[in-house]
Amino acid sequence: MTISKGLINDNPARQTLKRYRIKQLKRHTLEGLSAVRAVSPKWLQNAIDLAMLTTQRRIDIINMKWSDIRDGYLHVAQEKTTEVPEDEFEFLEGAGYVRIKVDAELQKVLDRCKDNILSPFIIHRVGKNWGRPTKIKKEHWTQIDKQYLTHQFLAAVKKSNAYPDLKGCQIPTFHEVRALSIFMHKKAGKSEQQIAGHTTEKMTEVYASGHEISWNDVDIGITLPFADVT
Repeated sequence: MTISKGLINDNPARQTLKRYRIKQLKRHTLEGLSAVRAVSPKWLQNAIDLAMLTTQRRIDIINMKWSDIRDGYLHVAQEKTTEVPEDEFEFLEGAGYVRIKVDAELQKVLDRCKDNILSPFIIHRVGKNWGRPTKIKKEHWTQIDKQYLTHQFLAAVKKSNAYPDLKGCQIPTFHEVRALSIFMHKKAGKSEQQIAGHTTEKMTEVYASGHEISWNDVDIGITLPFADVT
């Protein structure tokens, strides 16, 4: 009303809207991610493989536990927070409860994750200072910190020289593995929306009411495109 009458030149409410910067981050290519994976430590290779097969976020990958595997499914109660707010896809989707069927391809990755380290987490490692106090609060001493994963992934990207023409904020992160996975599921004709765990009205009602969790059962729609690395 005040704008139409010429009393002000702009809408004051516009100033309160959250602004998102133009996305500079580039997407992974299969060739690039394969090169990154080839120079990564084993635990990071496993994390990349799990992200590719399941389309899950970084936080959900490192939170996966062996106890989440039951009745032939990997149960993922996704975090409700959005890690990359400027990513429109992430901003719109939210989180959900997903039961991913453990097929032969996923089982191979899970088998590779098993070692002589007794950890409740599927993705885990033993650090150099594992017996010493740390400022980072962990549920278990073998748990991977999300920032550590991010830094190690970036180190692998630089070591592999997978994206020589990209610099700074353009370099794709571990988060972007999810985008490539979703693209591959879509290309394979599978329901990328279902496996990614997009929020639906029904799931919103479940969160609000506190009723029994309703799991979305999904199948993995792709095979890993990477060559085995020893």
